[in-house]
Amino acid sequence: IKRCLLAFTCGIALFGPLVARAEILYWGNFWGDRVGTLPDGWRKLWDGASTASIIRNPLDRNSRNMVLASSDLAHDESRHDVGGSIYGVGDESWTDYVVIFDALFPVDSYMGVVFRYNDESNFYLFDRRSGPEAGNFDFWHQSGAWSRIDTGRFDAQPMEWHTFMLVIHGDRFEAYARTGPPDYVDGTPFMHAEPIAVGSDANLTGGAFGLYGLIYVANMVVGEEWSDLGSFVEPAGKLATTWAALRR
Repeated sequence: IKRCLLAFTCGIALFGPLVARAEILYWGNFWGDRVGTLPDGWRKLWDGASTASIIRNPLDRNSRNMVLASSDLAHDESRHDVGGSIYGVGDESWTDYVVIFDALFPVDSYMGVVFRYNDESNFYLFDRRSGPEAGNFDFWHQSGAWSRIDTGRFDAQPMEWHTFMLVIHGDRFEAYARTGPPDYVDGTPFMHAEPIAVGSDANLTGGAFGLYGLIYVANMVVGEEWSDLGSFVEPAGKLATTWAALRR
């Protein structure tokens, strides 16, 4: 853990030049954030009843590993369509990008992430399904009603950390997933693996990235191209290093 904290401190010192050199839109592993606070850059996109904040890693509450919880309410009160809030980062200038993040689903329910969020009735959702759809992940378009764009399969068990990558470019969306560090999927470099879901929709062109329902996230990086993320996801990179510590 001490080694990972040192890596994060060095990453902060180098962050300014890195942003100027590579198109990194956001980077945060939340290790330096205090419990009960909201990380820098994050804000409430939809003002519901729930509150997002930093918590300790639920798999090791005695550790110093911090993660971002999307809600302080139960899973069946956290989605925005039942009164929960939506928290996110970024704005309408976020159009085409690649985002990698770790996610833990605390219960077997419907939860995920939003992108190109404009308002409560205009956004896309990448969603873990439950019940008769357990094992599915869907792309959805919210436009006042829900429209399913595509469905894929990934066995994301509750109370385990999983790594996801979304590639959002034009009207095409690709989702990748694995249970393990972000650099490889079954021995294949993440970007060269097969996506678990591919969707296409041209209604929205930009908007914030956020959390939907009850979900915990960590080790999140957003870049305009996959090549921008190389120093974060290579085997000795920041995400691979903090991923290992997150699961100790």
